[in-house]
Amino acid sequence: MDVDSLSDDKHQISLLISHGQGQLWNARDVHFSWTSCRIVGCLVGALPRHPHQSAMMGLPLKLMPEEVTLLLEKDFAKPVTYQEVLKEPSSAIKNIFDESKKKCYEEQIAAAIECRKLEIEQVADIILQGKRKKFEERKAANSASSEHPETFEITREKIIEEEMKKIQKLPEHLQVMEIFTENPMVEMLKPTPVEWSFPSSKRDKLRYAVFKDLWERNYYLTTGVKFGGDYLAYPGDPHLFHAKFIVKCVESLEAVDQCDLVSWSRIGTATKKTLVLASLDHGGQVCYQSFQLLEDEFS
Repeated sequence: MDVDSLSDDKHQISLLISHGQGQLWNARDVHFSWTSCRIVGCLVGALPRHPHQSAMMGLPLKLMPEEVTLLLEKDFAKPVTYQEVLKEPSSAIKNIFDESKKKCYEEQIAAAIECRKLEIEQVADIILQGKRKKFEERKAANSASSEHPETFEITREKIIEEEMKKIQKLPEHLQVMEIFTENPMVEMLKPTPVEWSFPSSKRDKLRYAVFKDLWERNYYLTTGVKFGGDYLAYPGDPHLFHAKFIVKCVESLEAVDQCDLVSWSRIGTATKKTLVLASLDHGGQVCYQSFQLLEDEFS
């Protein structure tokens, strides 16, 4: 993928910085991050209809500090924060919310009545036939005793009218509440300047240098903590490919304990990945060394 072509897209991600973390709340921003920036992040939000499961998550997309720094450095994103989200909502915001909730409830009542009306119209002829049949049976039973036989005066329109009167109003506690993936009143908030200080420590600078170098080599990167590494490197979209490398950032290759090296290599071999140790040389350039246990050694 041509990294330079990313600058041709005018879209810029709105990156929310909150409590020292970067998050994406807009679905378009997430899609752009995945497809155009090769920034994967991790979905951490609960799905509205399935809030008690953790197999599949939703917005927001939580970003690693390295991902935030890269997006800002490449000018793919603009950092934003809002002081209002840390405070109690103002009375104006509360009034807007209450009015929106009331309007939504009224719309649901109208939609429920319209839906029920369509259902009644679909079965009106069947109801009419049933009533006519009962009328004929009653008429036949009373024909000998009745001097003035009844006439069937029920029509399809009258049945629909009677059934519509039976419709009960939707209880307010059954109202469907809309769950937003982004603040619907974000235009009313005032963005404030935000500082992003990562990387600051020596360890952070090493991690970011490795992350940026691999990213510029067209790899997709996610956290590698599950496999004891710093990153997992994918040859393509992680939603379609398995990770190829477990990347471990070390200050120097010579200082790595041999027992640790064997342990890390075993994890890589067991998960069909290659262990890669990344460090900086004297010139500040990232250098790599890969390790794999031979099959007979592993067994």
